[in-house]
Amino acid sequence: MLSTAIRLALLCALAACLLPRPAEAATPELVGGPCRYDVFAGTATFVTVRAWQPRSPNEGIPTPYPPLAVTYRFTPSAPITGEPLYQPDATHTLTLANSMPPGPRFVAKYAIAPGKTVPCELHIIRQGTCTPVIHVFPGIDRTDYFEQTGH
Repeated sequence: MLSTAIRLALLCALAACLLPRPAEAATPELVGGPCRYDVFAGTATFVTVRAWQPRSPNEGIPTPYPPLAVTYRFTPSAPITGEPLYQPDATHTLTLANSMPPGPRFVAKYAIAPGKTVPCELHIIRQGTCTPVIHVFPGIDRTDYFEQTGH
């Protein structure tokens, strides 16, 4: 009789361990977020488009295309003051969303060339632990990985 009661108690304890806890079930896991940004409209002017040269033999990730170093400068539509994360006149490097450099077909598809100016938004973090500064190009899909797939 006692062993049946012990077995039943163990079975109930195991079943309780398998049930989700209400607090965990109601809240999905968030990594680095939620994040909130202030957005500053402006433009980006491409400065250079040239063959990417590693600084050391181990630098970079091999790409199935010749990687290009594309640099640009962001100019806000309205002055940005009192913002420590904003660096006026800084030169930035354009990468794909996966941090890889673009290739010649990507540059041609989006008509990227030195001296060309395109719409750009500066996103500066206000809440969370995501990337602090992001430049968003409304007319350039930085997740367009067609060169990596060969299509």
